[in-house]
Amino acid sequence: MLIKVADFCQQVQSNLFGLVERLIEATNRSSTNEILAWQKSLPKLSIALSEPDLKDFHLSLGFSGGISLEYKLPAASAWCDAVLLGRGKTAPSAVMIELKDWDTTGIRKSSSENLVEYQGVLISHPSDQVRGYAEYCQNFHSTILNTKAIVAGCVFFTNAGDLSIYRQSPYGDLVSRYPVFSSQHREVQASLASFLAQHLYRPDFAFAKDFEAGTYAQNRSLMEQVANLILDDGKTVFVLLDEQRKGYELCLTEIDKILESARQDEKAIIIIKGPPGSGKSVLAAKLWAALAKHPRIRDSVVMTSTSGSQNSNWSSLFELQTNHRFGRGIIVKSNQYNPGLTNNWVTQVRGKGHAVPVSDWRRNVALYLQDHEHRMGDNAIEVSIVDEAHALVDPTVPNVEGVAASGWCVQAGPQGYHIIRSSRITVFLMDSEQSYRDNETTTHASLRGWASELGVNHVLEISLGDAQFRCGGSKEYVSWLDSLLGLSPAQNSGVKWRKSPDGTGVFGFDIVEDPEELDDRLSPMLKQGKSTRLVASYGRKWVTKSIANPHSLRPEKLDFHIPYRRNGHTKYWSRIWNYAPNQQYQLFVQAPNGSPMHENPLCEVGCPYVVRGFDYDFLGVLWLKDLVWRNGRWMVNLDGVFETAWNISLGRARKEQRDGIIGPNTETIIHRLQRGYRILLSRAIHGVFIWFEDEETREHVRSQIGQPGK
Repeated sequence: MLIKVADFCQQVQSNLFGLVERLIEATNRSSTNEILAWQKSLPKLSIALSEPDLKDFHLSLGFSGGISLEYKLPAASAWCDAVLLGRGKTAPSAVMIELKDWDTTGIRKSSSENLVEYQGVLISHPSDQVRGYAEYCQNFHSTILNTKAIVAGCVFFTNAGDLSIYRQSPYGDLVSRYPVFSSQHREVQASLASFLAQHLYRPDFAFAKDFEAGTYAQNRSLMEQVANLILDDGKTVFVLLDEQRKGYELCLTEIDKILESARQDEKAIIIIKGPPGSGKSVLAAKLWAALAKHPRIRDSVVMTSTSGSQNSNWSSLFELQTNHRFGRGIIVKSNQYNPGLTNNWVTQVRGKGHAVPVSDWRRNVALYLQDHEHRMGDNAIEVSIVDEAHALVDPTVPNVEGVAASGWCVQAGPQGYHIIRSSRITVFLMDSEQSYRDNETTTHASLRGWASELGVNHVLEISLGDAQFRCGGSKEYVSWLDSLLGLSPAQNSGVKWRKSPDGTGVFGFDIVEDPEELDDRLSPMLKQGKSTRLVASYGRKWVTKSIANPHSLRPEKLDFHIPYRRNGHTKYWSRIWNYAPNQQYQLFVQAPNGSPMHENPLCEVGCPYVVRGFDYDFLGVLWLKDLVWRNGRWMVNLDGVFETAWNISLGRARKEQRDGIIGPNTETIIHRLQRGYRILLSRAIHGVFIWFEDEETREHVRSQIGQPGK
């Protein structure tokens, strides 16, 4: 809803507690630190906006149904603290204000204009944060695009007096465009007031109302420029290889048929199935580019991410492709297709005596929409391309019903349903054998069922099963790997895998004797310019997860501190898990300049969750004591499993273990581990080097390749 500045100031003075309560409801954030920040910053903002010349301007307070100073950007997970709306000299104007209840203690400048260092961690400069909001609205907000409105932004520090650290080099140019203001009376009265006066000449209720109702849209000319870059093999980071092109042409031909035969209001889904290495991710990017330029597509074409790792990596890749951060706006998280249900709403509804079981999610959504507007409406997006669709959350599946999912209210039901509902055309790229976590429960059958329920007229499945672009291009290796792991019956009894001088096999699969040998074998590959990584399943606790600078820890404090014998001496091999502050998983996957991984790609260990969907020339795999070979079959050592996303399954499996049985829950964990090692052992293009923590498991796998024991 919209509110005049004068009314906002009056509410802060008369009912600050009630205003904060409504903020909690609207944002679904209720931490003590968040509440204290609002309580301290809102009165200071009201003082800053109490100038007589501003009283009739409008403040955007979020979506109708709840007053919120946190304006949620359309189809994004970002919230801007406040947006002032009016008219500038020549066009409508929106001024985005980021509030910071910070001081300068512990803040250091960095070498990048986008980052500052706080307590050893690099975080976004507040001006860079508000720049991101402004640029997003300029390119992806329907009202801003339709009215050609001007978007400006600034940062208001409600606690810090000295802002010199934020203004000095290398931040000069950034702060000149997105200035920072302290709460000192003189600065508020002069500098902040002057900045607002430059952009807001008079109120404009019509524009303010349209801004509030604005939805996700795309700057079509900009999207065409990005599409041209992706489709140009000489300029793109997404390159189709050999047979991948056939898969791309097949998919595009079938999509063309649907677009030609379907009316503009008809819905369609396309399910593209393929094993690891079949080129699904590159295919997804190319399909996005082709459809972004398609003459029959008139509106938004988005890439939909299904995990924090995937989102950060796709965002980074599109940013790299466009050489601009607006590329990130093309990526929409699967969580954003939620019609609006939050955990706070569930608590309030239960307090009124309503039951909101996960199994009755359709009724839950209908109940929510009685008093609220859709956050993501039906057919709001014309085309959604969902890579790694097997990671979509379906909390309604029996035995895992209601399993928590970060950022998704399980009472809203399946993510896949809402993506189909919100999109006219949805393209799902998936491999069910890469589902890994308790809540990754979406299947081909469930997608087809939801499509039928939603009246989808066109459902098409395309298989990439004959394509293989990792693993030396060998489908045979993937088949052998599935057989080794017990994921499929052996195709040929007694078949072994080994790359050798006589041409047997085309993909390297070599067992090493200790972890140090992984470094020994991979380091020369790095010197040759090959891409390499170290990976493992969750067979170690992530003890450094909350450490600001884990690389500075002593070796015995790292996640991996493995003893081994070499030349008669005991040595230790030490590493940390993939360092991903604020879910910046691209730091491991892409190793950007300035990251520890850029300096040494072997300094961290990646998990299946992080590397799923990406590939490297060579990998070093640590096969830990979680999945072990015992008595002629694969078994799980539950004491060696630390995957936090399996808490429900692990609890049930431990109960079976206490009862002395190998029951269905234990088998579920075994199957998950088999899938996890399938992910790890199918990421490489040319070869893998493997160290086994468990001797019996090592000897079993050694017996399946042409490599003699030592």
